[in-house]
Amino acid sequence: MPTPIGHSLTTLGVTELSGMNKIKGVVFLLIVGVFPDIDLLLDKISYLKNIGFYHQGITHTFLAAVIFSLFVFLFSRDMKLSLLSLVVYSLHVFLDLFMIDTHPPIGFRPFWPFYTALINIPVLPGVDKSSLHSILTFKTVRTLCWETSFFSYIYITILGVKIWTGKKD
Repeated sequence: MPTPIGHSLTTLGVTELSGMNKIKGVVFLLIVGVFPDIDLLLDKISYLKNIGFYHQGITHTFLAAVIFSLFVFLFSRDMKLSLLSLVVYSLHVFLDLFMIDTHPPIGFRPFWPFYTALINIPVLPGVDKSSLHSILTFKTVRTLCWETSFFSYIYITILGVKIWTGKKD
């Protein structure tokens, strides 16, 4: 997923389905939902970039999702929050598989270190994040609108099903 909008709406859907209604828990999971993209900041530090902290590097692996959720459990002792962290983090990695990647190397290695092939299934519109000028283009605005409408539809559907099944009981 090219922007935090899709990741955040996906996270809200997960929190809704899980019954997570604590504000602190929802906010924490929203942060987890975009956390893998911290590598956008880390790759500005040359030493970190050299050891694998480039965009869609180490932080964009399912192994990182497992390690992150283990840390959540160690610090919170909350199994539900830890499992939801695993789901939300993994969904970020999964959704990023479907974005259009235009910068070499095309794709990323979500199963690293167990499977190191680059994977990309270009379906969702991409955003060029290489400069501020490239972010502030009509193409980016169009992508943001598409992404917001698509993932809002999924989130609203989840809410509707939840309300409908609640009234049915």
